Amino acid sequence: MTTLPQAAALRLPRPGFSNVPGAVVPVGGAVGHAPQAPGSTMTGADVWRVIRSNFWLILLMLMVSAGSGYGINYWLKAYHPRYTATGKVLVVGTMDDSSEGLLRENATLDVNSLPMEVRRHSSMLKDPQLLDQVLQNTEVRSTPWFKRWATIPEAKQDLTDEIDIGASPDSQLIEVSMTDADPNSAKVIVQALVDQYIKNQQDRNRDRQYSLNQDLQEELTTEYDKIKLINGDIADLQADLNNVGVTGTMNKIDLTEMEIQNLVSDLHNKSLELQTAQIEQAALKQQIETDPMHVPAVEEQVDKDPRVNQLRQIQSTVDMNLTQEENGGNMMPDSPALQSAQKNKSMLDQQVINAENEARTRYRTQIEEDSNEKVETLKAQVQSIEDQISDRRNAASQSTEHMESLLQKEAERDQDQKKLDNIQDQLDQIQAYNAKHDVAGVEWAALPELPDLPSFPKLTVTMTAAITLGLVIALGIAFLRELLDTSIRSPRDITRVGALNLLGMVPHEDDDPQSAGARLPVVIFEAPHSMMAEQLRQVRTRLQHSSSLDTARSILVTSPSPGDGKSTIACNLASGLALNGRRILLVDANFRRPELHRVFNLPNEQGFSDVLNNMELFEHAVQETQVPNLFVLPSGHKPTNATELVESQLLVDFIERSLEEFDHVIFDSGPLLFVSETVALAPRVDGVVSVVRARINTRGVLSRMRDLLKQVKAEHLGVVLNAVRAQGGGYYGRNIRTYYEYQNNGGRAA
Repeated sequence: MTTLPQAAALRLPRPGFSNVPGAVVPVGGAVGHAPQAPGSTMTGADVWRVIRSNFWLILLMLMVSAGSGYGINYWLKAYHPRYTATGKVLVVGTMDDSSEGLLRENATLDVNSLPMEVRRHSSMLKDPQLLDQVLQNTEVRSTPWFKRWATIPEAKQDLTDEIDIGASPDSQLIEVSMTDADPNSAKVIVQALVDQYIKNQQDRNRDRQYSLNQDLQEELTTEYDKIKLINGDIADLQADLNNVGVTGTMNKIDLTEMEIQNLVSDLHNKSLELQTAQIEQAALKQQIETDPMHVPAVEEQVDKDPRVNQLRQIQSTVDMNLTQEENGGNMMPDSPALQSAQKNKSMLDQQVINAENEARTRYRTQIEEDSNEKVETLKAQVQSIEDQISDRRNAASQSTEHMESLLQKEAERDQDQKKLDNIQDQLDQIQAYNAKHDVAGVEWAALPELPDLPSFPKLTVTMTAAITLGLVIALGIAFLRELLDTSIRSPRDITRVGALNLLGMVPHEDDDPQSAGARLPVVIFEAPHSMMAEQLRQVRTRLQHSSSLDTARSILVTSPSPGDGKSTIACNLASGLALNGRRILLVDANFRRPELHRVFNLPNEQGFSDVLNNMELFEHAVQETQVPNLFVLPSGHKPTNATELVESQLLVDFIERSLEEFDHVIFDSGPLLFVSETVALAPRVDGVVSVVRARINTRGVLSRMRDLLKQVKAEHLGVVLNAVRAQGGGYYGRNIRTYYEYQNNGGRAA
């Protein structure tokens, strides 16, 4: 243990300790609840505590409400029963404006339109005009239900309220039900309502069907006429195509295109030939203009001319003979024969030249004419081919237009034929649908039966409502009691008072099994492992942290009223500090009902009152206890002027004398609200610890004690909540079990 230094000869002033409003030291550990601001709402633990504390009230109310529910159900069933008749309507189709195409496209109800049709029929079954028609029904007017009403509007209003239409969006069924005290009336009304609705739908849809058939017949005639006109146009187009060699197919047009391609190829070739001929013509003209006597093509023809060749051969023979005569010496150079021969040769040469010139002129003219003729011929051929291409293309274009028109007309005819077939199919489907279904679009799926058992009351509903109401009333009473109960039972109640510091909570001795054999005032010493001892040590620890014990050396322990356990807390607090290594003097300042000498089995011949009158008796009056470091000063003789003694300088001298030898002086006094010397003692000590007994003291009492301490300027260190119960809505139940299970290494507490 650590022993604090002995007190100095001079007491130092204690720093002020301000009580912040609403500042509550958290009560951790076994309690496990954080502080709350004043006026805060109840926590889950508080709600559960209220329920547990009023368990028998809640159970009794539940039993009473269950019995009441059974009795009310029996009385309602005997005197005010209600019967419900239910019929089922099947939605099989429609021919109304909102879904006109249904029968024209399919003879069965479209799945996508099912929710819409069910909602539509459900809405129309509550139509006011339909209800007026039902109220005119003879069977409905003869029912006891109708006779209960004085006027038609009253009956119609009740019918509107009691008729229930139940439509399921995933089904084709609609449930129509009527609830009334007379079961037969409910059955008759449901059947009359649905029958009238089916009749109305039949009449309406017959008109719609007649109009629809008329429209379809008109469309059918129109389509027949259109197809007839289109067939005439097709015949005319086919005749035009036959005239141009197309027999109704595109093959002939394709052949024409091939011919055009061939002609284009021929045109290209002829154009090339024409260009070549024109080039040759130009070259020939240029040669003639340059040297008309030596044109190669003309010379070639001259060389081939028969007359020129004949003359050349004669010339060659004459030249050869003359040369032989001259070389042979047969003729003299000056002989007449030689001269005559030479003259003949000259004449022959001139003939050859004249023949060549004549042939050259003739062939040049012929070649020019042939060249010009060839060019003109090729031009004519090119023009002819171009004309053929143009003709072929015009013919092909006209045939294509006729063929496209023909194909378009055939497509229109096919489309109109499909439309015609579709209209005919629609007419056939309407006839087939009418053969299979009622034209109303709705029909009975199940007729209403006469109800045997009442639909109201239901025991399960009545009992549930009664038990729920009883539970609400029981909980309301329980929480009203909680609201009206001003007793202090938990930290929340202390928080609601405000401006108080909670030092800790000590459980009731009857709820702590390990403290049973120990004396309550010294349970921290005699039962150190008990839950009470643990909580008292926590009070000591929180007191040490909430105020410096080095300066708060004189402490007064009091309570607002008698029997709160202040002496028990004072003894255990002093014992706890002593066991922590401090020298503690516990003074019994309760002159009216002294207790400490009996707690520690000490004589009370001399005590606090005697020491105040004679300080020399201090050493003899202070008595050592069995608790180490704990000394007790009994109250001594009861003084006649206790308040005056406490208010005098004698008390200050006593405190200074005590602190010379002890670390702390703890005063156990009387109840603050009843004993005047306690009020006088409170401002003269360093701090006051108040003890409040759970479920005994009220918030008003605690508030008055707080205000009184504030008025006398006493330093209020905090509140200890004593005798907190674990049973009957107490605060500690589960925490005590958890503490002992944890202390026993997880084993189940005894």
